[in-house]
Amino acid sequence: MIVLYGVVFFLYFLLFLLSFQRKLSLNRQDVKNDKKNNAEKQAGQKKSKGILEGMADYLYGICTKRKILHQQRINDRLHILYPEIGEKKEKEKSYLREFYINKIRLALLLVLAGNVTATCFFAISRLESVLKEGKYINRNTYGMGSKEMDLQVRIEGEQGGHRENFAITVEEQKYEEALARQMAEEISRLLPDLIRGANTSLEEVRSGLNMIHKIEGYPFRIDWESDNYTLIDPDGNVAGEAAKKEGDIVYLTAVLTYDKYREEFIFPVCVFPPEYSEEELWKKRVYEILAHQEEKDRYSDKVELPDSIEGQKLIWSRRIEDSSGYIFLFMCISAGMVYLLQDEKLKEKMEQRNREMLLDYPQLLSRLMLYLGAGMTLRNAFQRIAYQYDAKKQQGEECRYVYEEMLLTCHELDSGIPEATAYEHFGKRCRLPQYTKLSNILIQDLKKGSGSIVNMLRQEIRNAFEERKNMARKLGEEAGTKLLLPMMLMLGVVMVLIIVPAYFSFSV
Repeated sequence: MIVLYGVVFFLYFLLFLLSFQRKLSLNRQDVKNDKKNNAEKQAGQKKSKGILEGMADYLYGICTKRKILHQQRINDRLHILYPEIGEKKEKEKSYLREFYINKIRLALLLVLAGNVTATCFFAISRLESVLKEGKYINRNTYGMGSKEMDLQVRIEGEQGGHRENFAITVEEQKYEEALARQMAEEISRLLPDLIRGANTSLEEVRSGLNMIHKIEGYPFRIDWESDNYTLIDPDGNVAGEAAKKEGDIVYLTAVLTYDKYREEFIFPVCVFPPEYSEEELWKKRVYEILAHQEEKDRYSDKVELPDSIEGQKLIWSRRIEDSSGYIFLFMCISAGMVYLLQDEKLKEKMEQRNREMLLDYPQLLSRLMLYLGAGMTLRNAFQRIAYQYDAKKQQGEECRYVYEEMLLTCHELDSGIPEATAYEHFGKRCRLPQYTKLSNILIQDLKKGSGSIVNMLRQEIRNAFEERKNMARKLGEEAGTKLLLPMMLMLGVVMVLIIVPAYFSFSV
């Protein structure tokens, strides 16, 4: 895995060099051309203040040249969200560049963070060592409990680098006066057709027996006794290593008891040594040496691992579980998701813009009808509303999309565009049926001059307020749905706070 992490770092370094070289070439070209026809380059340099921004700008340039990015849909949404773009190609390219550079920068940042984190995990997992001088394991101090170690041994000099894994439990450091306690197990019950387990029959037993205590449908409790606990214990564990090759007979006694009734049955069992492969025998031998060494050094602060076995030198090392690859993969997936979610974020911004314009629609109609009713012309009323908003915005109030569109319409009127055409553009840019209807009302009043625009606006206001009430009701329902999950979590917390103390009080 470390090779992969190194390749990623190298690619980032190479990308940094290429982006830095591109920046220098752009600067030299600006000097030669006396800063003419370099608006795009200046925009790229302004956005490349940081290292990642420069790298993202370089990748954006490559993707643009090869037409990898699908920009038309994003371009349309940016035109809606930022009406000041208009028909200006330079502003359009600037906003589009800023959007994609931000997406690529976030993806690069997440991949780099994942690579750094994975590399750190990889290094830490290998720097942490529990073996002192290559063959000692430090015990936990008194009261710290035992610890389980995953070890790996390699036979020195063997071709192919043969390795074996071992799991060893190192008990905590004990006081010398402490005595080892032996657990007494209750005797289990046995029947010939049920207790043989994986063995073919009781006449040839090489693995554990299935000692049962009760047979369903019978009231008896069955206990077991063995005349040789060295070979078979009450739990059915078979120590076949201590048996002779020709087999040892062990008599198991099944004691059936029910109330005052008691009866015994004796079953002969022939125990044979287990059959091991050469590799299993060697591994078993190593485990025996490890257990003996651990028992020998029980009162020492460290455990010495064997140097050799059967003439073969052993080299011990800790078996490492490296999870850095999963972290790197997770961060790469996160980077891809963040990159793709930027489009969804832009879509959500579009939906928010539409909701805001719908909420502002009744207020706009009311103000427009008020000014028209006071005797102002349609153009003056339209411009007065827009310029009042502009003055408030200069004082620090937040931007509102519908009034931004009205300001853009006022700029069109000041530039000489016909009033009807400007209102038509206003309705198209808003991209909502309500504003399209409003623009048609304004255009109709200009063309026909019927003077009934106030009545038409009054009717439209009624409809707008009705739609706003429906929208408020819908938003309230959505808010209630979103609060459902937090309420369920709070209910779970309350239930835990009630049940846990009650449980402990009953236990006491």
